[in-house]
Amino acid sequence: MWSSSVRKHKINASIANSPKKQTNKPVVPNASVEIDHAFFIPRFSEGRALVRLIVLASLLALFFALSTSSSFEMLTWERLFVFTFFMNWVAVSFAIVAEFLRQRLMRWSRIRAVFVCYTIIAVIVVVYTILVNTIEVLTHLKPWDSLALQEQVIHHLVLAMIISGVVLHYLYMREQLLIRERAELFARLDTLQARIHPHFLFNSMNTLLSLIETDSHQAGAVVEDLSALFRASLQSSGEVTLADEVMLCRRYLAIESLRLGERLQVEWHIPDESILKVLKIPSLTLQPLLENAVVHGVEVSANKSLITVLIEWAADEIKIVVTNPIHMGNANHSGRSGNQMALSNIHERLQAQYGTTARLTTHRAREFFTAYLCYPFTRNV
Repeated sequence: MWSSSVRKHKINASIANSPKKQTNKPVVPNASVEIDHAFFIPRFSEGRALVRLIVLASLLALFFALSTSSSFEMLTWERLFVFTFFMNWVAVSFAIVAEFLRQRLMRWSRIRAVFVCYTIIAVIVVVYTILVNTIEVLTHLKPWDSLALQEQVIHHLVLAMIISGVVLHYLYMREQLLIRERAELFARLDTLQARIHPHFLFNSMNTLLSLIETDSHQAGAVVEDLSALFRASLQSSGEVTLADEVMLCRRYLAIESLRLGERLQVEWHIPDESILKVLKIPSLTLQPLLENAVVHGVEVSANKSLITVLIEWAADEIKIVVTNPIHMGNANHSGRSGNQMALSNIHERLQAQYGTTARLTTHRAREFFTAYLCYPFTRNV
């Protein structure tokens, strides 16, 4: 949560129509490792994945050999060998091509990657069907028959599309399960980091100590705000109303304002509370964005710094925009030291909760750093 800034990486982003870089890619922790781990096409260069593919192809060959035989007498070893040999060669050939194109497939959208996989399988099936038929003709096992070959190609192609559709759907569901499991893991790690590196807690305790003797009433308010924040961090993951999340963020900012004084300026552009009460958001999603803005947009400067928060919703989408300044002399620090673990955790949880329609992007201009969060609209029923 708020102490997750111990893990820092560089965020390269900017706004269009200005002499800066821009990126619309979501913030993902250790992107190459995480995407490689969860990608729906397994790494076939690893022996275990290839063995599973061969076993699956052999079982499917046995199934189709049985289903196309009207009786057990027709199920000869020769027939079973032909089915098994053909399907295994198709599977192994696909594994080789998919492993060669895997890095490129990971950079594409899932729809495009699946379409390419379908195309690869179709081409392999057609080529091997024609090749086997040609070998049988050349070895005088059967005469040349173009019509029979055409029917055989169509038959094999239809079967291959049905089988590959089922297998690719299974692999896609496996990918979503891995993403959900890793999102839960990052949420647990984030809470653990908050206990091991209590940066925010130390600052709050120092503020509390200074208030005990001078303003006991204010000290009691700080304790209440801290209790609310830690209670939220220890609760099980799930959705809360946007009204509750905004209230939690106000508590966090109230504590930080006691430490930073007039340097911390916050401007809210949000709907009425009655609207916020019917909108939902994963717990502790907005607060880490504000912490990132405070740590890297306010603490690094001795001047007043304005953080703006915009929340708006349409019929089917909620958008949240958090902007903080990048002060001259600290621009490199702000671009390099974002609260990356918190941003990454938000992205993972959004993907697990709402799928690929949810996204978190960041932009860094010369004077401002902006986090854009967008996810599907849901009502608090």
